[in-house]
Amino acid sequence: MDVLIRDLPAEVHAELTRRAAAEDKSLRAYLREVLTDHVAVPSMEQWLEHLHELGPNHVATPSGAELVTAARAEDDAMVGR
Repeated sequence: MDVLIRDLPAEVHAELTRRAAAEDKSLRAYLREVLTDHVAVPSMEQWLEHLHELGPNHVATPSGAELVTAARAEDDAMVGR
């Protein structure tokens, strides 16, 4: 499928061209990669919907706060506090 983008600001085009050249790619190949990478990550809406579908008790691992507390305790033990 082909995509045509009209009225792209010149500075945006120049930066995309520069980035493509820095990766030794054509602008077409670079944009294909950027767009492919972009759609590989769910949108915020999709991600939130997925979390909603999982429900509140889907994880049996420690919380972020628990992990930070454990890491601090480990650091303290290493320095002999």
